[in-house]
Amino acid sequence: MTNTRKKGLLARWREWWRGRRKRRNALTAATADPVAEWESPALGTVELVRPEAYAELAPSAEPLLLAAQGDVFEFHVLPHFRWHSREMSVERLRERAGALSAEARDELLKRSWALARTCDAGDPVKVEELVNSELSDGWCYEDEEGLIKCRPTVRVRIDPALRDRMLPARLEEQGMKEDLRLGLLKAAHARQLTEEWLQVIADLERSGELTPVQRQFLVPFAATLADSDFAAASDALRTARRTGAVALANVLNQATKNHEQVGLFEFANAYDKALNSFSQQMGLTPFSWILDGPNIPEGAE
Repeated sequence: MTNTRKKGLLARWREWWRGRRKRRNALTAATADPVAEWESPALGTVELVRPEAYAELAPSAEPLLLAAQGDVFEFHVLPHFRWHSREMSVERLRERAGALSAEARDELLKRSWALARTCDAGDPVKVEELVNSELSDGWCYEDEEGLIKCRPTVRVRIDPALRDRMLPARLEEQGMKEDLRLGLLKAAHARQLTEEWLQVIADLERSGELTPVQRQFLVPFAATLADSDFAAASDALRTARRTGAVALANVLNQATKNHEQVGLFEFANAYDKALNSFSQQMGLTPFSWILDGPNIPEGAE
């Protein structure tokens, strides 16, 4: 009868450690030659794949020219190429990419020409989107040392001649936008301050809620405390309104001397309108100077 002894814990640990070290040494030897085959006790024969190498060269300062719609202006295209290969080193890939750059520019020009001619000369964004979408998959070169993948992208600018022509208009447009923004800010500023000063005046005079006529009368004075430009405009408006009312009153006054040429009803109606307009410009309720008596303090005789 054979006497078998179970291995102790220490012996089993030694065997595991030796096996682990053998596997690690085999992996180290295999990775020294990435395309070599090596044998794994657990997986059998395994072929390691070389990691993909990629390279990017400095872009050329000379743009490609693509005719825009109408063949009058040209888009200036700045291409950028990214090169990939699993069969050569990065250094060798860069060398081959440099040799293929001119051919890649020609290929890009050929694939993008028809797309650019469908776009307006003032819309480089659309051209950029169309061309990048068309070239998203790139293309390949069968080199003697292996396959090389080229993935291009482009940036597009409008024709400098068109840009120079559009520049004054765009500058004016931007200036108008800034003027509008500033004008709205000043208007809001003047409105807020004028309202605050109107309230101060009403509180000091104990006028209570200001009527529209009172506000019209007081706004030019409150505007002088809010904004100089707004104050000047308010004063000019008040002057124009008052001048118009006085001119109309003069016309009616002249008409009284020739009333036989104007009907009594027409004369009375016109005079009433002139009086209303004049009263409003003076901040008075029409006929208040006739119907309302003076405010006499209590106890005064």
